Amino acid sequence: MPVYSHSQLSAYEDCPLKYKLHYRDKIKRDTEGIEAFVGSRVHETLKKCYDDIRLTKLDSLPELMAYYVHRWQKNWHDDIVISKKDVTAQHYQNLGKKMLETYYQHYIPFDADITIGTELPLNFTLDEQKRYRFTGFVDRLACTPDGICQIHDYKTSAHLSTQEEADTDRQLAIYQFGVKKKWPDIEKVKLVWHYLAFDREVVSTRDDATIAGLVTSTQHLIDKIETTLVFPPSESGLCDWCEYPDLCPNRKHFYIVDNLTVNKYLTEPGVALVNKYAALKHQATGVETELEEVRQALLEYARREGVADIKGTDHQIKIKLDSKLKFPGKAEAERQALEKIIRDAGKWEEVSQLDTAALTRLIGEECWGKELIDEIMKYGRLEESSGIYLSKLNQKAE
Repeated sequence: MPVYSHSQLSAYEDCPLKYKLHYRDKIKRDTEGIEAFVGSRVHETLKKCYDDIRLTKLDSLPELMAYYVHRWQKNWHDDIVISKKDVTAQHYQNLGKKMLETYYQHYIPFDADITIGTELPLNFTLDEQKRYRFTGFVDRLACTPDGICQIHDYKTSAHLSTQEEADTDRQLAIYQFGVKKKWPDIEKVKLVWHYLAFDREVVSTRDDATIAGLVTSTQHLIDKIETTLVFPPSESGLCDWCEYPDLCPNRKHFYIVDNLTVNKYLTEPGVALVNKYAALKHQATGVETELEEVRQALLEYARREGVADIKGTDHQIKIKLDSKLKFPGKAEAERQALEKIIRDAGKWEEVSQLDTAALTRLIGEECWGKELIDEIMKYGRLEESSGIYLSKLNQKAE
């Protein structure tokens, strides 16, 4: 089984399609969001700060600022994306400086604990059989004078987590499991998030039972990912920062047509179909036949181009194509053969005397063995349904 990380698991939870493109298909993009760029430079600077302290050298604030600017200039490249309009790279550089300055003033002289490691790599397994392999990096691992191990994480985002969010966060808690595997004599552990934009600490602790439950749920999530065959896109506020708009059915058409000239935009087939459909929908009567023709043309366009959202001039259309697994009904010829397979396997009671909805659910959840499922699937068929939803641009489809 592959080695997993918190980032991989989060990518799947946020958007299965993005996970597939990045981790399964290995499609790499040169673009980098400015927020991630700032975060990397801030992390590098704090690493230098604590690494030097371990050598009994306390850097001055001007020294750290100079190092931060040096790393910024050395790593800057033309493919860094600034999504927010009217906000410059200098603004973001100053934002990083402000975070570092605030942190420095808060924790100087940095003698509250002893740093064990910075950007500390962890490679461990979640089970004794070494089937579930995990990897990660701890921003800073430290030990306090009273023997408490602290796992520190630096956050440069504009989001301040609540205590509830911290207490259910997976990343540092799974790192706690890895740290205790590496150093079994560690007893007490604190998880510490530093929200640098707010000059705030959020602290959480987890007992052994909670960690054990987290490990089990993480194993189940890995099992789910390993057996997943379909990776649909998931829309959220994160879409604006995604590096795969040209490969996402929800974003692909917008990505293509937004780069066209006005004349080419209006004549692009998808745009033209949306405009035609919207015009017909606003007519009172007498257009049912033509409307259905345009509807079928839109469905064909969506299948051919691999898109689910199609942009027009003032409207957009969301296409929903759904396939449902169906099995023979009581009046169909193949029903008796299907019933015999299930009876012979001793599974009759599990499908409520062949409630086909229950059978479909059990097949989808892979509750039975592969051999039996393959035999039953000989009698299954996929039935497609479709929906077209029209809305004004930037409004929810109805």
